[in-house]
Amino acid sequence: MLKSVWQDFLTIVKEEAGSRVVETWLKAVVLKEWDQHHNVIYVEAPNVFVKDWIESKYTDLFKVHLSRLLNTVDPKIIFLGPAQVTTPALQQAGQQQAATPVVAEKTAAQKTKHAVMVGGVQQLGRLNPSYTFETFVVGPNNSLAYAAAQAVAEQLGTQYNPLFIYGGSGLGKTHLLHAIGNSLQKKNPQAFVLYQTTDRFVNEFIAAIRFNKVHVFQEKYRKLDLLLIDDIQFISNKEQTQEAFFHIFNALHDAHKQIVFTSDLFPRHINGLEERLRSRLEWGLVADIHKPPLETKIAILKKKAATHHEQLSDEIAEY
Repeated sequence: MLKSVWQDFLTIVKEEAGSRVVETWLKAVVLKEWDQHHNVIYVEAPNVFVKDWIESKYTDLFKVHLSRLLNTVDPKIIFLGPAQVTTPALQQAGQQQAATPVVAEKTAAQKTKHAVMVGGVQQLGRLNPSYTFETFVVGPNNSLAYAAAQAVAEQLGTQYNPLFIYGGSGLGKTHLLHAIGNSLQKKNPQAFVLYQTTDRFVNEFIAAIRFNKVHVFQEKYRKLDLLLIDDIQFISNKEQTQEAFFHIFNALHDAHKQIVFTSDLFPRHINGLEERLRSRLEWGLVADIHKPPLETKIAILKKKAATHHEQLSDEIAEY
């Protein structure tokens, strides 16, 4: 059973990430065991180098697709090296039985758990706790975006909905997305929050189509109180994904739920985007972020250093 699941997983990854990823990193990897009782999936790598690489680069990919293939919710993925070929669960069983079989039908309690966990901040947030408004350095290059993000966090769904933040790479757009999410999570831990990159959104939609779960996909997003979408420009030229997102946008906006986007480009400059979706991106406030002046760069460096308990002199920071 696990062998079949693993082959399906490789097929999906090959379509999404390319054959090179499968051939280089995953061909020699084995789906060792699924401990259904503890909801833990063990994956065995041929050596420590491969183990560390796939753990750092592809953990989310494993979690998203193996959870669907095994019909479970938010499993823990544990990667094993060659010195750990026996999983703890198999050790306890004295290696007398194989991996736990997949159960096709969930109990009523499991279904209820799934319904609750789909919306929880802890399951969907994927927020970086260090990205807050307090750790964001404000300068003349980003003050409008910062003020707008704070206003959105204070009056969710009523001020600047949607909020669209655009600017070059590495200027703090993602930081502000997480700051909005963290602010809401702090005020209301029960709120349904999702930070999502556009790449992940597209891959999730492809998987929903593949496994005939589009209705589940749509329902998940329509339950949100706050949707944070990073790099929305990557949705260009993906007609079917744009259609799905158009309906999600309308459902959330009509329910006065907050939507925040980031992009490298102004909405009108994103090629391959349907006009009806482009216009919706501009419904609220469009705020840009520019490259910081020297003084702001120095302040950013000093704040970054302080978070690592280091001190930079003015001379070194300016250099």
